[in-house]
Amino acid sequence: MGAARVISGGQTMNPSTGDFLKQINALPNQNIILLPNIKNIYLAAQQAAALIQDKRIFVLPSRTIPQGISAMVAYANLRDSHDADEIFAAMSEALSAVVSAEITTAIRSVQIGNVTVHEGQLIGLLEGDLVVSGENMLEVLRDLLVKAGTSKRELITLYYGSSTHKAKTRGEINRTKAKW
Repeated sequence: MGAARVISGGQTMNPSTGDFLKQINALPNQNIILLPNIKNIYLAAQQAAALIQDKRIFVLPSRTIPQGISAMVAYANLRDSHDADEIFAAMSEALSAVVSAEITTAIRSVQIGNVTVHEGQLIGLLEGDLVVSGENMLEVLRDLLVKAGTSKRELITLYYGSSTHKAKTRGEINRTKAKW
């Protein structure tokens, strides 16, 4: 989508300030916008930006991959602009239009608020907060989408990881749509 560099990472492989510095210094660009896309690495991106003296570094407060993708769409729409402040403002505005929801598997049993989770159960996170749990993918998905206020949204985009079976996921989504 036009990114000059991608730093690999994930929930358990957070890039360090040094990882950011290495990539920033390797770029010829004078204006650089960093998209952490995971709340846990935002501070590392900010620290790296503060250490760079010879380039303008903007750190977009993107907390999720969907926010980052939305920001990159805004960037693509302004790709010909040479105004880094205008581009950063458009990318920042794009974040506010995104509600991020995630379904994953609980790695331990826990009680958070009014949600009880047993290890191995499916859990639904809304903006990183635990909001639903259950045994059935369709029910967790439905409850999560309701809590996300999808009835007031224009577009729902689903992303799934490499360990998710594509055909099975599509079948479950189609069954969910049919039930609604």
